[in-house]
Amino acid sequence: MKTTLKTILVLLALLLPALLVGLGERPVSKIQEVRIAETAREMIQSGDWVVPRYNGELRLQKPPLPYWLTAASYQAIGVGEVATRLPAVLFGLFSALLTWVWVRRESGVKIAANSVLILVVSYIGLRYFRSGEADSVLLFFVSAACMLGYDLLYSGRTVWRQLFFGLSLGLGFLSKGPAALAIPLLALLCMAVIEKRAKRLQPSARVFFSVPGIVLLILAAFGWYIWIVWQLPEIAQSFFGKQLDETFVSGSHAKPLWWYLTHWFEFFAPWGVLLIPAGWMAYRRRTVTMPSLVRFAWIWLGVVFVLLTATVNKQMQYALLFAPPLAIILGHYLAQAEGGFARTNRILFGIFCVAALSGVVVALRKSSDVPHALIWLAIPAIPLVLQRVMRNTSLSTPVLLVAGVTSMAYLYGEAYLSNEPRKVAAQTLMELAVKHQPLFQMKGSLNNGALSFYGRRVVAPVDATEISALLKTQPEIWLIDNGIPDPPDVSVQVDAQVDNLKLYRLQRKP
Repeated sequence: MKTTLKTILVLLALLLPALLVGLGERPVSKIQEVRIAETAREMIQSGDWVVPRYNGELRLQKPPLPYWLTAASYQAIGVGEVATRLPAVLFGLFSALLTWVWVRRESGVKIAANSVLILVVSYIGLRYFRSGEADSVLLFFVSAACMLGYDLLYSGRTVWRQLFFGLSLGLGFLSKGPAALAIPLLALLCMAVIEKRAKRLQPSARVFFSVPGIVLLILAAFGWYIWIVWQLPEIAQSFFGKQLDETFVSGSHAKPLWWYLTHWFEFFAPWGVLLIPAGWMAYRRRTVTMPSLVRFAWIWLGVVFVLLTATVNKQMQYALLFAPPLAIILGHYLAQAEGGFARTNRILFGIFCVAALSGVVVALRKSSDVPHALIWLAIPAIPLVLQRVMRNTSLSTPVLLVAGVTSMAYLYGEAYLSNEPRKVAAQTLMELAVKHQPLFQMKGSLNNGALSFYGRRVVAPVDATEISALLKTQPEIWLIDNGIPDPPDVSVQVDAQVDNLKLYRLQRKP
């Protein structure tokens, strides 16, 4: 069996369980995931795939590609948690495949395998490649545009590369907005300038684009926006303007400039700490010509850092954009580290594995079902055994061990350590309220799409001023909220409560 095939089988033995085990066990509860899940469900229910709606209200703040992908997943396998997260899993695997093909071609099988493991098996990778959010889709198209642009820069113009380069930029924009254009274009521009000054290349902007490629970019990126502005001009201006203001001006998630630096090791655990020795090694070897792919990865990483730092809004999911260049840099570093750098790696890996395995022992001692808990040990054990049986030398055993232990720890923690009662409140309460009509939720204080998602119907948001008007047309209504004051002339009764969510029965007072 060829070395490449052996390596792929070992990688799949780890990556598939890491991305699929327990995928449908968690309720849809995180707000970013809920918005996509419920908007896609309403697309299926209404048959309108062009104008997104969330809880029955227009939702134009975000591009529609993640909604369309999730709706397609629902049509394929039915509405549910697995279908909500399946697009993220697939695009995570597509990103891994893209990284594998690119890095193997440029640097060989061993570095490619390291890069794939680092890309997928980190805290932030497992977090967002297993969640029904837009970031996994965005990451793939940004990576595809960077790879195609890199090829155009070094291999020259080909029609198909220019076409797919434009399409990747456009679909990236349709996934989550301007970052998909800014990151690849700025990274490639910086790389072209550096290579030209070093007299390694004489690049031209024309190498990246052709007329058909530009047309594809414009149609993919802006076709939907043009249609919306044409059909809903006043509403579109309000929604699009609000999104630009929140992202670049006011910011509903404003953080200080240094926020990503303070969370770097947490987000990219356990690999993030290796960026320090990798950077030091690159500096020590600055007189040695660095491989062009690694040079590009450092530039790519720097562009992402500058753009995300300059943006007012800072959230954990945005940091996933650091993952591909970081994976390429560390993949090379782990394969090339010698002397003191190799000893540093062994010490860091040893500390991590001891800490993780100690956590496993503590968890097993507290577990009431030890045989079941021992199954988790199969996640790191199977790829390690498979590697030994096939005598595969392309994957470093310490790197594979750390990746396996990381996957096991993350999945165990997700299954047993993070199921707070509030996360299942919407699901449980909607099971109790399934027959209640008409059912509403309070606008602003709640506006929870999970209620509509698990109720398989729109639970429309209302504000306090609308309650009296509703009760004039019907004798009673049902309302879900965290807590409401008694409106005048309205009888309020708590019919059910799950955690902090309450199901109210409201009637007109005689």
